[in-house]
Amino acid sequence: MENMSEAKNTLKKPAMRDLKKELRTTTIKFQKACEQMNLLNKQLSDIAKRMKLAKASGDRRTVYNLQLRASVTEGIRAAFYEYVYMRAEDVTMLRREVKYSNWRKPEVEEAEDSDSEEEEEGEDEVA
Repeated sequence: MENMSEAKNTLKKPAMRDLKKELRTTTIKFQKACEQMNLLNKQLSDIAKRMKLAKASGDRRTVYNLQLRASVTEGIRAAFYEYVYMRAEDVTMLRREVKYSNWRKPEVEEAEDSDSEEEEEGEDEVA
């Protein structure tokens, strides 16, 4: 009896450890991506300021170059936004799994398997 409870604990611990490790790495990726989003937002505001100054001075070439740079930066920011959104969903899901994890016991799995086999045999006898 004691050996069986030890087996349950050893099955549960590595899976939980892996889940927590994945949560940590995903959270770090999410935080780094958020930092990049902040840097991209700052770059866009700097470009907007420079563009305003270039328009005021009548330098059309600089305005055009800054518009191109702003367009590219906005595209990169949009890609990062999608990535950040996906990582946020992953972090939320992993936190929920860690908090509410109901690891199935080996006996329960075996019992479910034997029930499904009995149902299949019963269907064969009817046919």
